[in-house]
Amino acid sequence: MKRGMKMLTKIIYKNFRSNLKNYILFFLSNIVAIMELFVFRGLKEIVLQIVKDTETAFLFRIDFTMALGMISVITIMLMAYAMIYYLKSRIRDYGLFIMMGMHKREVFSLMLIEYVLGWVFSSILGLILGTGILYGIQFLLHKIAPLYFVRIVTANLNIYVYSIKFSIGIMIFTFFAVIVWIENHNLSSLIQAEEKIQKCPQKGYWTIAVIIGIILSVIAWFMFPSYEEVHYDAYFIWIIGGFLILTFGMGVLLEEIKKHEQFFYLKNVLQINQFSSKYQNNLMLLLMFFVIHFFALTYISTEISSLLPIEHYKAKNYPYDMLWMASTSEQKYIDSLAAKTKITEIPMMRVTSVSRDQQIGISESYYNKLTGKTLHLKNKQIVVAMQDQNHPNRIVKDRTFQENYRIMYTGRYSDDKSEELHSIVVKGKRNENSAQSKRHLYKIKKMYTENVIGQYTTNRWSESLIIFSDKYFEKEYKRIEQTKNEPSKLILIKFNQENKRNLWKEIRTYSTKHGTKIINDGNEQNIIYYTESFVKTQQTLLMFRLLSKVFILTALFLNSIFIMEIKVESEIPSYKKKQEFLRCMGMQKKERKALYLLEMQSVGMISLAAGIFMSVIHFIACLLRMEKAGEVNKWNFTKYWLVACLGYIALELLVQRGFALYITRKIEGGLKDEEKCIRS
Repeated sequence: MKRGMKMLTKIIYKNFRSNLKNYILFFLSNIVAIMELFVFRGLKEIVLQIVKDTETAFLFRIDFTMALGMISVITIMLMAYAMIYYLKSRIRDYGLFIMMGMHKREVFSLMLIEYVLGWVFSSILGLILGTGILYGIQFLLHKIAPLYFVRIVTANLNIYVYSIKFSIGIMIFTFFAVIVWIENHNLSSLIQAEEKIQKCPQKGYWTIAVIIGIILSVIAWFMFPSYEEVHYDAYFIWIIGGFLILTFGMGVLLEEIKKHEQFFYLKNVLQINQFSSKYQNNLMLLLMFFVIHFFALTYISTEISSLLPIEHYKAKNYPYDMLWMASTSEQKYIDSLAAKTKITEIPMMRVTSVSRDQQIGISESYYNKLTGKTLHLKNKQIVVAMQDQNHPNRIVKDRTFQENYRIMYTGRYSDDKSEELHSIVVKGKRNENSAQSKRHLYKIKKMYTENVIGQYTTNRWSESLIIFSDKYFEKEYKRIEQTKNEPSKLILIKFNQENKRNLWKEIRTYSTKHGTKIINDGNEQNIIYYTESFVKTQQTLLMFRLLSKVFILTALFLNSIFIMEIKVESEIPSYKKKQEFLRCMGMQKKERKALYLLEMQSVGMISLAAGIFMSVIHFIACLLRMEKAGEVNKWNFTKYWLVACLGYIALELLVQRGFALYITRKIEGGLKDEEKCIRS
């Protein structure tokens, strides 16, 4: 008995060594998946701590939240694919162990031990590498721009727990799914070497799933052209719709092709049959590639395009060198400035909108002095003039912005008043006739972009000019003027070149010591802006935002390369068998090579084509969305989008071709055709 167990142990050990390549593929897949999950989860969690500017931190957080969603979908499928591939490659061995006298329970225990040990070691390595990469990214950001990326933060326990939980969930589900599959098969089928033909959706009724996918895509289309946060959900609805269309539509399409023998099927019978016979394996790969290409060609490419060129903000396009919001108590110092430089003084009041962002409120008559425009406002009518140096004189139609500027209160930010605005939104239009709602509701007469005082924000949510009727402004201004620590004077300054920097430092020092103080840091905007400094800051932050997009795009591209490598390595044995068969059937080397190249690239090409199709739909939706917000330069946006997409597509095609040539050379090497056929 002991001798038999010793022999069995030797066989298991030798079998393990012979399957080392399969282990390595499994380990690498798990390491990469855990590492990516950890890095992107970490970036999402700590970005608010390492970025000083809250607005920029919010934008980075959105980027990495989207990236985490993308990576999560990809890693779920990657880990599942690698684990299924590993377990399937070992199933024949497990069947052999049963034939040699091992009980099924012992085999399952052996599987579990191998599986868990592999998962534990690869997870530990993934977490170690992820920790190093996360630290390295923070270190680089801090070294390049210490003023904005203020410190390096250690990854907290929650990030480790999240990554481990995620991985455990996939591991347990995959393992038990395979165990159930083994239980439902007899011993001979486990030992059988040949792969069975995998079924794909064939019946016409599966077109219902395709129709559902199309409906979901249409829903996402209507969700997207809005600046509400819901438009981010549209990406994932598009993904689900794309999954349904590809999963069921591809199977139905293959069956339709087979029905038209003379038209297409007989000419491409080998490629089509090979794809459909491994439909389930190819489907998982197809969906993984689709997710990667979809996000790369939609969200990332359009975000990169919207950030280019980096010189969005130019000091020469600003009408003033400095904007300062002072209080009535600072009037004496303001008068002294008039003797040193050119200033324009305008009565103003802070206005806080429902998004908790602050705006600049002025009267219609003073707006007329600045622009020469007459608006004919009455009572609580307002005009919203969003400051935009790149896209002035555009009408803004977006419903989200209208809701944001329709519900406001006069005065600087207050937690209590902002909660009031939130309650009005929650209660809805039915409650708009209440006294509370009437106090904060305004009627927007016009909403457009212009460049009157200068753009001191990166978005359309804050520092817009809100123009009130003279009568309403006068009533509110009396209260604001008498309230302590409330900005009530808008000082627009044009410096003389010779004393520009000295005067800026003097005003900043005075404002810091004696001026209006920021009470609620994190919710209140600045009250003083120096144009030159603001422009330099925004150009730097735009560069970092661009780099974050390029980083995410690179991560997606490397994922696609890694998945291609797994696909290539896992399919080499089956391709070698097929090569022997085709040689002996008399197919020439040139014909075999063409067949291999087409077949190997088919999954990548189909997913890339689907990604390109979705990217065009997304691009049109983006144009409509940006046009509603009045912020699109169609030519520039299209130009940079095409460059980003074509660059990515060219690299993908190049890598696909490279892998296909690599595997073709590998399987075509060795003995001559005649020798191979004699042996087989």
